Amino acid sequence: MNKTLIPELRKKHGWTQEHLASKCCLSVRTIQRLEKGDDASLESLRLVAQALNVKVGDLFESVSDTQKGRDIMEMNSDQTNQIKKRKDEFHLINKTIRMTFILLMIIFACIMSRSQYVSFLGVIWAFSWIIGFYILRLIKIYWLESYLDKKYPLTKNIH
Repeated sequence: MNKTLIPELRKKHGWTQEHLASKCCLSVRTIQRLEKGDDASLESLRLVAQALNVKVGDLFESVSDTQKGRDIMEMNSDQTNQIKKRKDEFHLINKTIRMTFILLMIIFACIMSRSQYVSFLGVIWAFSWIIGFYILRLIKIYWLESYLDKKYPLTKNIH
């Protein structure tokens, strides 16, 4: 097959074969075969690349011009495209959510300024900024990342 860099990447993380196998949900024997350079499914390679936070093509020093090599390069190209799309979509959604929050806070401030309880509402408004940005962070971690992982499966843990 192709010259594999999996042992070097694994050791760079300070992992044993057993640890890598558990991170990938693969058997230790599969990891041993991959490290030896034996043929493997693209799905196994994707899982190992995902665990090591690299693209599939980065698992190899070079990729031969066999059908398997072409499949690996095609998956690598698909990953590269998905990474770019994911990054662009992440920034767009993240900025949209932030701008919506800021706009809502400005509207709240305008409404609040007309109230007779301005000082009390001012305290609530100030704390709303802190809580709001915390909620935005949670949305990014728990919703946005999950959404993008599902939409761009080849980029999970790589972006």
